[in-house]
Amino acid sequence: MWIPTQDEAVEMYARFLSARRGKAAGRYARKTADRLLAEGDIPGHIIWTRVADTVESDVAKGVITKSVMAPSQ
Repeated sequence: MWIPTQDEAVEMYARFLSARRGKAAGRYARKTADRLLAEGDIPGHIIWTRVADTVESDVAKGVITKSVMAPSQ
């Protein structure tokens, strides 16, 4: 059974979040990290910050394309 490392899990979730949220993925991850910090969840804040950093890094590299979600009505 394969168990992903924390780095692999961050990368996988960053890609999932980018596919789901498109250009808003980084902003969503940062807001989630900030909320967790405000709630006192330091480990959660750290992980979500890493997800946001990965999303933003991928966007800068041109890896992220567009959301697969239907537009909101």
